[in-house]
Amino acid sequence: MRSLEAWLNARSEANYEVTMRLSQIEIENFKGIGNSQSVDLKPITLLFGPNSAGKSTILQSLHYLREILERRNADPDQTIAGGLIDLGGFATLVHSHDLNRAINLRVRIDLRDDQGSERLPLNSGGSLHDPDFSNLGIRYLVGENTALKEYAVVQDIGLGLEVRWSELIRAPYVAKATVEIDGETIAELHSPPQQGRAQLTAFNFKHPLLQPIIDPTNFIDPTDEPLVSDYAEDEAAYIGDPFSTPLGQEIWELSREMSADMAENKQVDFRVAVETVLGALPDLDRSLNLDLVDVDHDQMQLEHLRRPQDPDLLQTGQLSQMIDFERARRRSLTVLLDELILGPIRIVRDYLGAMTYIGPLREIPGRNYRPRLSPDETRWAQGLAAWDLLYTDTSGRLLGKVNAWLSEEERLRTGYRLEKFQFKEVPVPSRFHQLFERGLAEDDLGELQELYATLGGRSEIALRDFEKGIRVAPSDVGVGISQMIPVIVSCIREHQGILAIEQPELHVHPALQVGLGDLFIEAVQTPEGWVGTHKTLLIETHSEHIMLRLLRRIREATENELPPGTVGLSANDLSVIYVESIDGDVRFRPLRVDGEGEFLDRWPRGFFEERAEELF
Repeated sequence: MRSLEAWLNARSEANYEVTMRLSQIEIENFKGIGNSQSVDLKPITLLFGPNSAGKSTILQSLHYLREILERRNADPDQTIAGGLIDLGGFATLVHSHDLNRAINLRVRIDLRDDQGSERLPLNSGGSLHDPDFSNLGIRYLVGENTALKEYAVVQDIGLGLEVRWSELIRAPYVAKATVEIDGETIAELHSPPQQGRAQLTAFNFKHPLLQPIIDPTNFIDPTDEPLVSDYAEDEAAYIGDPFSTPLGQEIWELSREMSADMAENKQVDFRVAVETVLGALPDLDRSLNLDLVDVDHDQMQLEHLRRPQDPDLLQTGQLSQMIDFERARRRSLTVLLDELILGPIRIVRDYLGAMTYIGPLREIPGRNYRPRLSPDETRWAQGLAAWDLLYTDTSGRLLGKVNAWLSEEERLRTGYRLEKFQFKEVPVPSRFHQLFERGLAEDDLGELQELYATLGGRSEIALRDFEKGIRVAPSDVGVGISQMIPVIVSCIREHQGILAIEQPELHVHPALQVGLGDLFIEAVQTPEGWVGTHKTLLIETHSEHIMLRLLRRIREATENELPPGTVGLSANDLSVIYVESIDGDVRFRPLRVDGEGEFLDRWPRGFFEERAEELF
């Protein structure tokens, strides 16, 4: 057992303010990645590397994970993200197309600025009725002790999935799901490729959330050697022996399989049978369904009749109360395990479900463009969702923000701004049309006014060219401007989570590419009054200019020399990953940046060596 002071110290060491964001991706046997590769992500992560080196693999791994968690589909082709994302199924995704390999994907999400949110069912805690759980660390997540308010929250969750091919069902399935909290595994879900065989196992009873916390008033004098020795023995016994833990005792007694094994005096691992459709993942939209021992009314009645000290037990109704208590124990264990196991998985699913993906080829709206009135996240892949938002923006706030980036001197300075025009449409034939066809009379004015009010309308967005003083359609202006609009809208819209963009610099002049760096910096800032998830940018790019602007803003922020109205960037908020293929295997190489905006690690094969070769 640990003292309250030890608990506080352990939690406070990692208690610094960051936003809820994806912090790490680990990939093994996925597409070009054979051996396990890990990427640490920051608010802005840039992915560089040669063509076909595997930069898109990182983004595609997130699409695949999302498909599994949202659709329970381990064999997807077309994805939820839409666009050109066609994963081709498991046989295409598994490394070297070797069906004997298992795809392993693992993500971690930083929650340290998401305290008390509904995103984490653990923080509700209202259903942990069993007194046996009252002194667990998990209990202090619910705010019952104000002294722990700043520390006793889950700060980090992780999920790992192992996907295998089964010849039995001729399809892939999730063979294992590993759940982590605060950097340590809590438990695992395992399953063969058969329904009804999933098990919750590999419990980590050493995890801080599953250890009792003792009151700080129970002071042990360090000079009192017998007491210190006894305390150390108790703590060691507790950590090493699951039977002495409240959760371990509950699982052992209430799991149907383990109770049967115990009756036969078998030495078994802790495990609980779990209901799943197929594979190791339960239905995330339902409560965890565990196969626990039923309350046997007749057996309990027989046991208590044999107790001479309780002769009036049946008459007083205490037996009924004890049966209710036993049923409450089962409910409490189920709720606790649901919060510990499915809570983090649901967070990952919901977080990935809010991801915005913009592909490398953004469509340009044609003349007479008709926006989608109902939001459709799949249209972000081609960039059309951005135009939908602009067309349906009745307040004009979004249009104003986009124009600020397009036209202001300290931003992109494109020489263009967007303008929205409203049109009335006259159906032909119609009564309105007929009045004009025959010629208007003075008596027609009243009817004409009424008919005008019933006419439908449409909007049209065009670009105003300041230099020429003319209005042009998006399809008539240089393609680079239209390619930037979805990037700008996605960065400034009030939608948080992962924003993944492939080649934002496509068809864009270098002078504008540096401005995109400032756009990305502003995108990851905390909006005023915003609580919860913030944007995390994952940018696949070849642009030296974007990176140079980010490095410059780091240097200026460090030296306190930022230009007026410019937002700076910390080196801790930028991750640069160089992706390369070595002997047929994709490798991720992080390139660290210091506070002066300089790389601490050598750029592989030189820093944009093609440029150096041409210059020198």
